[in-house]
Amino acid sequence: MLDLCLDYLKDRMNHSVKNVFDLAEDLVMVSPPTDLDGSKSPKIQNKVLIFVSNIEKDGFSKSYRQELNHSSNRKPISSQPLFITMTVTVAANFSTNHYSDGLKVLSHFLAFFNRHNSFNRQNSPDLPKNIEQINMELESIPGEQLNHMWGVFGSHYLPSCIYKVRALIPDSESVLSQVGNIHLSNTTMARREN
Repeated sequence: MLDLCLDYLKDRMNHSVKNVFDLAEDLVMVSPPTDLDGSKSPKIQNKVLIFVSNIEKDGFSKSYRQELNHSSNRKPISSQPLFITMTVTVAANFSTNHYSDGLKVLSHFLAFFNRHNSFNRQNSPDLPKNIEQINMELESIPGEQLNHMWGVFGSHYLPSCIYKVRALIPDSESVLSQVGNIHLSNTTMARREN
């Protein structure tokens, strides 16, 4: 579900930036700024990166109440939807020669998410079926925390904006039964049979 959320945002961002700047190829990638060993992949050079820097349970979920059927004493038993908050970073990873281009694109995304800060079934019918709603809020992080965040990722600072992204997952049980490929190498990971 996290991957679906970021992939959806990436697709919306790529669509927007291609229309405005007349680009042929995707500019936005779901990727951290460095690999696990601290190296930088050449594939992320002169790209806008979108990645998760934190995940929390959203406090709103505590106040969520299911609708009860008052016509009978019976109530359905089902799991509550999962409300999560992700801290998502959008970073311009542009070389010195293209630094201004990176700032131009980052400015575009600030304006884009200011106009389009909520995605739901009414305004975004193409949302993945396991995500009911995505809300985005620009976050301000003090300099010391920002330095710490980039240090954790093993990267120098990149021009970036940070969003609190709240997502509503309507039926959390369905997440457990999703089928999808995980692309890992040199692993013996196998899906457990029920």
